[in-house]
Amino acid sequence: MKMQIINARRPDRKGAILSMELVLILPIFLLLVFSIVEFSMLMSAHTRVANAAQSGSRMMCISGANESEVKERVTSLLGASLAKDSLIQVYPANYAGEIGRVAIRVPMRNASPDLLWMTGFSLQDRSIDADAPMVMERTASKELPDQY
Repeated sequence: MKMQIINARRPDRKGAILSMELVLILPIFLLLVFSIVEFSMLMSAHTRVANAAQSGSRMMCISGANESEVKERVTSLLGASLAKDSLIQVYPANYAGEIGRVAIRVPMRNASPDLLWMTGFSLQDRSIDADAPMVMERTASKELPDQY
């Protein structure tokens, strides 16, 4: 009688081990990819918001533009997606040499889809803020009433 040796490692079990590795690693890999995408989009939006605030403040301080012109400029620099539901505040100084500033608050949901909500990090009720103070070189022009 011939004794049969049973091999514990059968070639058909290799697929099961690989699929188990995939099941364990895939959520971590997707979390990493989603984190990178969301962080990149938020950093890009933060740069755009900061640049728009600085440009609006510079326009107001150097040319003496009024509040509506500054808001229009900032809105155009933000673009339609970021400008939606954003708060743009213009604080011109009364005299040259004083500090005027432009402050912007943009909801984060405008900048990126909420990819990490399942991990507990949600963009709901969070915002990207930028504040650009600058010394006024001339006084901001006052808006004239529409009587002319």
